[in-house]
Amino acid sequence: MRAGTKLARPEWAVQIERLRERLHLNQAGLARLLNVSPMAVSRWERAVNEPEAAYYIHMGTLAGDPDCWYFWQRAGLPASDLKRALRKTRAHRSGQTEPPSAPEVSVPLLALTAGTVSAGDNTPNLEQAPAVAKLAAPGDWSQNDQSLRCLRVAGDGMAPLIADGSIVAVDLSQFEPAKLSNAVVLAWHKDYGLMLRRLKRFGAAEVLVAETDRAGANTLTLDRNWRLLGRAVWWMSRPK
Repeated sequence: MRAGTKLARPEWAVQIERLRERLHLNQAGLARLLNVSPMAVSRWERAVNEPEAAYYIHMGTLAGDPDCWYFWQRAGLPASDLKRALRKTRAHRSGQTEPPSAPEVSVPLLALTAGTVSAGDNTPNLEQAPAVAKLAAPGDWSQNDQSLRCLRVAGDGMAPLIADGSIVAVDLSQFEPAKLSNAVVLAWHKDYGLMLRRLKRFGAAEVLVAETDRAGANTLTLDRNWRLLGRAVWWMSRPK
């Protein structure tokens, strides 16, 4: 590459800068709206770092129709939700009657991360943890809407089922090991923090297994030092 040649920025970085300009804000102004530092906005626009899903969701809200769809898609919101919302918007504009839509629920996205290989955040009380955003989900995805909490996933231990960086919804009302055999669960240990693994039973022993650990080298025994917090009922990943 010749000296002085400027690399093209990815589309997401360009869209963030365009959003800021449409809102007639400098980087500090957009940072205040998103509750981040001005340096974070600068790094996004220079494509040094890509925003997390919660910030994309907030930017989509600020952008409004039609630019919101780009930001919400980058956040990894399910395509079915985006299409349903788009149909509703088009019907409203044309004066057509929109068919009744399925009930939706609003699920808190917590400022927490669960590990799959390495330790996650050391916060066992998810019901009291602060939320950074609300995610919309079909009402029939879970029978216990009030018990749902979303958090981020770190590591490739549950790949390809649940990729690194995914957002997973956990039903905190399902925490009895006897009823969760072979389910993906969220557990907490004072030394490991929050861990997302599959719960398996081998004889009388209950263990937490990573999807990628075929040999069982990193299996964790679910003893009395572990607290089973809930079952993962759905998850979503941002497109690469």
